[in-house]
Amino acid sequence: MIDAHLHLWDPERLDYDWLQYVPSIADRHGPEAWAKQATSVRQAVFVQADCTPDQALDEVDWVASLSHPDLDILGIVAFAPLEVGEAVGADLDRLKTRPLVRGVRRSVQNEPDAFITDPRHLDGLVAVAERGLTIDICARDHQLPLVIATLRDLFERAPDARVALDHLGKPDIAAHAGSIRGADWDVNLKILVGLPNVFAKLSGLTTQDHWTEGQDATLLPYIDHALACFGPERLMFGGDWPVVELAGGYDRWRRIFDAISLSAADRHQVETKTATTFYALTPGTPA
Repeated sequence: MIDAHLHLWDPERLDYDWLQYVPSIADRHGPEAWAKQATSVRQAVFVQADCTPDQALDEVDWVASLSHPDLDILGIVAFAPLEVGEAVGADLDRLKTRPLVRGVRRSVQNEPDAFITDPRHLDGLVAVAERGLTIDICARDHQLPLVIATLRDLFERAPDARVALDHLGKPDIAAHAGSIRGADWDVNLKILVGLPNVFAKLSGLTTQDHWTEGQDATLLPYIDHALACFGPERLMFGGDWPVVELAGGYDRWRRIFDAISLSAADRHQVETKTATTFYALTPGTPA
């Protein structure tokens, strides 16, 4: 199994301003803490954890330097300031010298709407695609129409771009009382499926619900809809650790995922094959 969405951080080494708002997970979370989770998942894709932008390359180098028998980082999704447009090329070229870097994520979830559709942001996305790197999109449900418009423009200019929608587009499960129709999330997911080379991650759903009162069953319609839209071939499992610890932990999310009705072949696709193909990974032999 490959966890396609894992974070690691060390506030003693890098600066993460956002951690002040979640003190329960604000301490170091490295491979040794991951090992204590005893998840049986050894292989993962690291996704940038929003340290200070000027530390993006340091974050990549730190993660690449980590060595632990219980965690094998197969690929890295790094940060790059896509909002600077074509000028991001220099950052991307530096990232490409790091062998583990497979893609880029510039989260838009906390940005104003105009950021998403800004021509410079689009130019940055095109620059990523032109260098053969993948694109992770982290956006909230109400932002999906803008994301769709931007991706349509992206694919016109870079037809071979590869995009992964993090956390299924972050449906606000708590605010919409478990209705997949909230903010037209269900409709927008169907539209995204119609775009070429858009994949999605089964991840981050527990923290979109009530952190302490959320019920497992509330998440199932979202998972079912994602499977109906994308199919196993375009979905990959992500644990979103350690953020997932805010809402019941990794074990809870694994139990929910493991309870999904899938054939053995489809489960293997979501657990391993989709991430392997999307990120061009070379999985090792599981320990």
